[in-house]
Amino acid sequence: MRREKKSLKTKILDYLSRNYFLVATLVFVICVAVVALVVFKIAEVRDEKAREQEKQAHTGEELSPDGRDYALEVDAYPEIKEVMVEYHNALADYNEETIKKYLMYVNQNDLDLIEIKSEYIEKYDNIVCYTQKAEAEGAYYVYVSYTLKLDNFAHKMPGVIGFYYCPDEEGNPKICRQTDISEDVLTDFYVAYSKQDVQDLYNQVTHDYNEVLDADEQLKTYMAGFDEMVNREMVKRVALREATEEHSEVPSEETTEPEENTTYLVEPTTTVNVRGSASEKGEVKGQVGPGTQLTCVEEMINGWTHVIYNGADGYIRSDYLKKVGEGDSNTVTVKESVNIREQASMDSKVIALAQAGTQLELIERLDGWCKVKYNGQTAYVKSEYVQ
Repeated sequence: MRREKKSLKTKILDYLSRNYFLVATLVFVICVAVVALVVFKIAEVRDEKAREQEKQAHTGEELSPDGRDYALEVDAYPEIKEVMVEYHNALADYNEETIKKYLMYVNQNDLDLIEIKSEYIEKYDNIVCYTQKAEAEGAYYVYVSYTLKLDNFAHKMPGVIGFYYCPDEEGNPKICRQTDISEDVLTDFYVAYSKQDVQDLYNQVTHDYNEVLDADEQLKTYMAGFDEMVNREMVKRVALREATEEHSEVPSEETTEPEENTTYLVEPTTTVNVRGSASEKGEVKGQVGPGTQLTCVEEMINGWTHVIYNGADGYIRSDYLKKVGEGDSNTVTVKESVNIREQASMDSKVIALAQAGTQLELIERLDGWCKVKYNGQTAYVKSEYVQ
């Protein structure tokens, strides 16, 4: 009897029925492989996204809500660099006109504080401007790094400070300190400031600043008390201004008694500069020495004396003057802790530390120093710390 030929479909069905478990296992393996491939692909996409976010966080490429790039640029705008250099030069030299020109808001207390600090500052140097775009047109967040040279110290100290730079209504460039800007701008400023490249800048400057102080113990001690010293001078300055304003009020019509003449004659204890204002930054009008008699108009609480010099106003440091007819005191009294040195130099060896109230035998007053006797030997102390 002849066999009937089976169709291809029938052959396949027969094979599947005879090898059911083998085929089922193969299908299961294929499904697992497909699922695993999909899962691995999803994980790869997720990891790539995470890597991109991390990269943005470290490179400052994250955008603001309005699409601005917070990336930090270095000296990218010559006009901003020019303003910042001119402004910082004005801080060191106390150029009031330039300070008022660039600061958006400034009051008399601000100016007094700047002037006091300028008396200790020689110059700002190595200025670099790091900028981030702000929301307003033509506005930027500017981080100014610099090295600061103080009077009487060789080492320059690194520093950095942030400003909001923007045009005023007339389009003139203005510098705003953080206390001068709106809450919305300040919030965005903090976001910009928190970016990694800005933090790296501040961290590097802080590290360099500490290295300079660690290399100069005298400078480190000086800076530890710098703010307190400036604050004391500021308190005196405000008190003097208030007293001056009070006495400058129009007198009552009932006042008929003439004011008492409080002027008297003074003379220098050494050769000293006469300046045009009560500041080390004041213009030098001339020099006077021992034996020159000057009319004292006022002994000011900021350590200066207002005198009449060649028929005009002049100013001399009070510790270089004495009343005519009064001999130099044989002793000086330490006003606050001060180093006693071998020579009249901040680089000279320190012999001892004199506490406030210590009396020292005075030999001679020099330019900024007092030559004294200490434990039987000649030594020197800074004049500003004794009276």
